[in-house]
Amino acid sequence: MQVQTWRSAYAGLMPDEVLAAQSVERRTAMWQRLIPDGGVWVALVDDEVVGFASAGQSRDADAAFELYAIYVLSSSAGKGLGFELTKAALGDEPDVIVWVLDTNVQARRFYERIGFRADGVTKTETEDGAELTEVRYRR
Repeated sequence: MQVQTWRSAYAGLMPDEVLAAQSVERRTAMWQRLIPDGGVWVALVDDEVVGFASAGQSRDADAAFELYAIYVLSSSAGKGLGFELTKAALGDEPDVIVWVLDTNVQARRFYERIGFRADGVTKTETEDGAELTEVRYRR
């Protein structure tokens, strides 16, 4: 599901070769390591996973909690699942950050609608050889 949502969400925002390089096997191995530690929520429709969120202790020293990832299949978008997943993952955490691809206007608007604001911090990461700039949002 993550590979499918990445390819859909980032089409036109990331180089095609980055999206093509996404591997179900690599993502499966990653989630097999992460899920036992907790911090992963899923949205189900008719017993099918249609979305997920992952959150936990912030990787940034100046924040307490971080929303690591949230994705919903395009076939289930617009039904409030992103909001519900975010609410479940973040609970009552008072200080939360999330990193967003700077060109991902749709995601940025989503975070702004649920109370996040860009805090002026940016970073550049390399994903499969492509440099991507991210903007940090804080709630």
